[in-house]
Amino acid sequence: MSIGQLVQTLAAEQPTAAQRAERLAADREVVRRMMGVDIRDEEFEQAPDVLGNLYKIAAEKVRAARGTAA
Repeated sequence: MSIGQLVQTLAAEQPTAAQRAERLAADREVVRRMMGVDIRDEEFEQAPDVLGNLYKIAAEKVRAARGTAA
């Protein structure tokens, strides 16, 4: 398999911008329903990156458990 074919395969596995936007809109709608509050898209944009922060915390804990520094 050539590098071009590998790149093509990887690119095909990644969602398109339209697919990412559709998923984001659907995820935000779920949050709105579950919270029972109408949050505007602008408010979502201003909110902290909770999932990103959770990933950072988890990574720090794994590094600490292994005894390595970040």
